[in-house]
Amino acid sequence: MVWVLFKRLLALIVALIAVIGLVANASGIVGIWVGRRPARDAVTRLSTFANSKLGVAQQALARISARSDKSRQALARVTSATSKLGDRVDQGSALVTELVSATRDELAPEIAETRAQAAALRDAVVSVNAAFEMLDSFAFINVPTLGDELSTVSNRVDAAQTDVQELRAAVAEAKTAASADLVTALTTRTTKIDNKLAQIKSAAVKFQATVEQKQQQVADLSRTALRAINLLVVSLTALLVVGAAGQILLICVCWKYVRSGRFPLLHMAPHE
Repeated sequence: MVWVLFKRLLALIVALIAVIGLVANASGIVGIWVGRRPARDAVTRLSTFANSKLGVAQQALARISARSDKSRQALARVTSATSKLGDRVDQGSALVTELVSATRDELAPEIAETRAQAAALRDAVVSVNAAFEMLDSFAFINVPTLGDELSTVSNRVDAAQTDVQELRAAVAEAKTAASADLVTALTTRTTKIDNKLAQIKSAAVKFQATVEQKQQQVADLSRTALRAINLLVVSLTALLVVGAAGQILLICVCWKYVRSGRFPLLHMAPHE
């Protein structure tokens, strides 16, 4: 009799543990589906933010490309004004005035605006990389950050601005220099600036394609991440449901034993 009571008590304890497990499974299912929305929203928010900043970078690159073209046009007018100088500068002060105007009023502002767009590009890259690092915190996402290649555009723009400042200083000294030396010095500087502007244009076009590829990559990874979250939620839910079904069955079996002292299906009447 004592042994039977002990077995019934043990079955009751097992049933209670199964009940606790069933409640835990139900809570887990609810928690998984409650957590699904914030996880999806976080991925969507980060990918949208990253693509918006990539869009800013794309626009900055497009403006840098356009400004480099305008800067080369302004530089061409400086070169034209330089080529018009006579045997001595003081014999053509009107030409020097034209040269000063082309350098100060046309070329310099274009380079300054290009530099402003380069600063916007740097800021956008910093924001994009921060978003990528946050996306990488998800175990199934790996988005390489933008490297230092975009900084070459900014560096070249800064170098071009330095060259323009040197050009302006040389033009300011035009009235005290021999024209032959001046023309040679200015031509050397304008050629150097033109080469840098051509490099800026080339790099901007190249990195526009890079940014477009990165935008597509972010969009693809976002869709993959959302599908992975859904798959994970459904898989865990199915696993917990199976576990809950087993626990319900165990509870029924244990409760039947507690009430009758027999496990169902184990004490069946023999066939006649």
